[in-house]
Amino acid sequence: MKFAKIIIIFITIFGVACSSTNKTVMEDTSANYETRIYEVFGMDCPGCESGLCNLIDKIEAVHSSKASWKDKRLTVMVKPDQNLSDEDILKAIIDSNFTAGKRIQN
Repeated sequence: MKFAKIIIIFITIFGVACSSTNKTVMEDTSANYETRIYEVFGMDCPGCESGLCNLIDKIEAVHSSKASWKDKRLTVMVKPDQNLSDEDILKAIIDSNFTAGKRIQN
């Protein structure tokens, strides 16, 4: 009986850790945000998505970001008139302990 309780507690904790909501990318076409999409490998739950977005969103030139562990993609909205190198994004992906793929859209 104690073993079953431990299993239930473990499943509950693991489920909560991977159930965080992902920040949505704001769709404001009037601001002329540049949209970039990158491949990201190694995400396996929604918690991974939000962890990556939290780090990407700290970059000064980033307006917002959205990650998809299912699609293995990261969408980044860059603020107008900002210089943001792909290397900055790829470094943040690697710093989040994921594998950075290539940039697949401007």
